[in-house]
Amino acid sequence: MFFPITVVFACFFALSAGADEVLSVPGARIFDVCYGEYGCFTIRPPFGATLQRPIAVLPATASVVGTKLFLYTRDTRKNRTEISRFTTLGPWSSSKPTKFLIHGFIERADSQWWIDMKNAILTVDDVNLIIVDWTQGNGFPYDQASANTQMVGAEVALFINYLIKQHGSKPTDFHIIGHSLGSQAAGYAGSRVPGLGRITGLDPAGPSFENTDPRVRLDPTDALFIDVIHTDGANNLLLGLGTLQRMGHADFYPNGGMDQPGCPKTPGKIINLILQLGTMNIEGFSATALCSHLASVRLFTDSVLNQCPYVSYPCTSMDDFNAGKCSLDCDGRTRHCNRMGYWASPSDGNGTLYLKTQDASAFPYCINHYQITLYSGSDYSQTRGKVSITLHGTLNTVTVVFDNDQTVFRSGSVETRLIPLPMDIGTVTSIELSFSKTTNLLLQLFNSASWKFTQAVVLDGDSRNRRTFCPTRSVITSGSSTGFIVC
Repeated sequence: MFFPITVVFACFFALSAGADEVLSVPGARIFDVCYGEYGCFTIRPPFGATLQRPIAVLPATASVVGTKLFLYTRDTRKNRTEISRFTTLGPWSSSKPTKFLIHGFIERADSQWWIDMKNAILTVDDVNLIIVDWTQGNGFPYDQASANTQMVGAEVALFINYLIKQHGSKPTDFHIIGHSLGSQAAGYAGSRVPGLGRITGLDPAGPSFENTDPRVRLDPTDALFIDVIHTDGANNLLLGLGTLQRMGHADFYPNGGMDQPGCPKTPGKIINLILQLGTMNIEGFSATALCSHLASVRLFTDSVLNQCPYVSYPCTSMDDFNAGKCSLDCDGRTRHCNRMGYWASPSDGNGTLYLKTQDASAFPYCINHYQITLYSGSDYSQTRGKVSITLHGTLNTVTVVFDNDQTVFRSGSVETRLIPLPMDIGTVTSIELSFSKTTNLLLQLFNSASWKFTQAVVLDGDSRNRRTFCPTRSVITSGSSTGFIVC
C-alpha cells in the first residue's frame, strides 16, 4: 500500500508543530513576521495554504536556527575556522572563488560525505570552501526544518553580500552546493544576491517544495547558472525525498532521477521511513530510505576528481533514452550535451539531460554510453531473432545482445540501441555480429533464415567517437556470424 506524501509528512513531521503556527488551524495568530536585517517572512500563499503546503509554519529566529559558517582552504583543510560578518575572516581570500556546502534535513555538517566532498574540491581547486552548519534548525518536525531554510538562505546571503560590499568580491565568485533542504536554502540565498554565479542542487527536497510557486523553491532566477542532479524523485504522490520537477538551467536525471541502482525501491522506502524513524535508527535510515537521495552527493563528489566523464544527453524521457531513441551525438546546435556534476558548464547543453550510472555499491560509478545502429538491406522481406554483437576495442572486448527476438527487421530498416557498458573498451576497431532466427514455430513461417546487414555504426557517446563498419560477408544465415571492419 502506498501513502500520499502529504499524509505521510503531515502525520509524521507535524506532531510537535505549535497550533498557533499552522495556517490551517482556525484562530492562527501569526501570518507574517519580520526579523530585522533578515527580512520578513509569511505563511500566506504561496508559502502556505496550498495543496503542496497544507501545513505552514514560519521560520525560527536566526538565534534558534543557529547557522554557522566553517571555512576550509587548501592550507587548512583539516582545521576549520568559524567565520562570520562580525569576526575575523581568517584565511579567507578575496582573490579566490568561494564555495558553500549546505546540508539537509537531519544531516550533520561533519558527516563523512561532506568531508569527502570538501577534500575532493580542495584537491582540484584552490578555493575558499565554507561548510554551512544549521544543525540546530534542521531537525524534527520537517515542516519547521523546511521553513528554517529561508533563514539559512538569508544568513548565507547576508554573508555573501558583506563579502561583496566590504571585501571586493564579485557575485560570480560564489558557488553554493546544497543537498535536499540545503538546495532549497541555496535558492533562498541566491534570490537575495543579484547575479550570483552558480547554484548546484543535489536532489532538492521534494516534500513541501515540488510544484510550488518559484518563489518558494529553487528556480532558474536564483543564480546565473543552476545545475540540478535528481536521484530520488517520484512520478506521483508516492514518497520521493527529492523532486522530478525541473528547477535549474541544466537538470540531470541519472537512471531516470528516481530509484537508483542498488537502492530500495519506492515501496521499501516508505516502510523503512516509518519503521526506522519511529525507532530513530538514523544509520539504517541512511542506508535504505536515504540511499537514492544521497546518491546525488556520491555522484557529485565522484565527478569532482574527474574519474567519470558523466556526459549527459538531451532526451524526452528515460524510457526513450533506454530504448535508444535519443541520439548520443552531442554535436550540433540542438543536440548539446553537458557533464553532470562539478564540471557542468553553462555554455553546454541545458534542459533535461539523461545518463546511466552503476550500482550504488560500485565505485567509480561510470557507465560508458555506446549507441549501435544496424542498417538492413536484404533481398528477403523480413526476419526476426536474436542478434548479438561483439565489440573489439583497443582496451577490452565485450559481447552484448542487440536484440533478443523482439524486433522485426525489414529491408531498408534502421534499428538503434543504447548499449551501456560498465567498462571502457577503448576505440572499437572491429565488430562481429551473430544471428539466430526466432525459435517460435508460428513466427518461423514468416521470417527468413538469411539476412543482410549492410552497415553498422558504433558511436561512443562519451568520447564522441563515431565509426562505421561494413560486413566481410554480404549475407548471414541463422546460427552463424560475420565480421565487420571499418569502411
